[in-house]
Amino acid sequence: MNGIHATIRLCAVLFFLLSAGCSQTSVTGVWKKSDFAGPPFRSMLVVALTGEDINKALWENIMADQLNRSNISAVPCTQAFPGENNVTREKIEAYVRQHAIDGMLVTRLVDTRTEQVYHPPRGVYYGGPFWYYNHFYNYYPYVYDRVYSPGYTSTHTIVLLETNLYQAATQELVWSMSSDTFDPRSINQLVESVSKKVIQGLRKDRLIPPAK
Repeated sequence: MNGIHATIRLCAVLFFLLSAGCSQTSVTGVWKKSDFAGPPFRSMLVVALTGEDINKALWENIMADQLNRSNISAVPCTQAFPGENNVTREKIEAYVRQHAIDGMLVTRLVDTRTEQVYHPPRGVYYGGPFWYYNHFYNYYPYVYDRVYSPGYTSTHTIVLLETNLYQAATQELVWSMSSDTFDPRSINQLVESVSKKVIQGLRKDRLIPPAK
């Protein structure tokens, strides 16, 4: 009984953390060019393809800031081309050549979907002689309410993104990561969550210098 009790208590704790916590980003796929021999990228132009100029600028600024904190010299595309809404590939290529930037880090919005999750009625687990165990008139209504109370449905948003790293000298794709972010509360929270995963992945694959 103690083992069952501990398992149920653990599940309750995990449910609380997931329902009350901030958004969580999961990496759903990673690809790296097998014959890439380095050296690590030390500078990047950050490009966001979000469809909205406000979100684009916000995304690029936060991502670049996170990279700069990791000792990568990063420039947001909106900063490189201020006031320009449609920056061409040729302009980006010319900019990275002129400023000797190692690569282009491009994130695009793949999809946004909503999912409904059904939460069953609350159950009562056995945890010892609680107060409602002592008398039937306490035990029965207390347990009955939790066994037969109706469940409920909650709606959650999942944002699917793709982040690609291209080598400026060759224009070739070197690394790619796909991710799902569960219930982001704001664009800031979304970018911060994803950028941490991107930096962790790049560092793990030795595409950026190790942390100091």
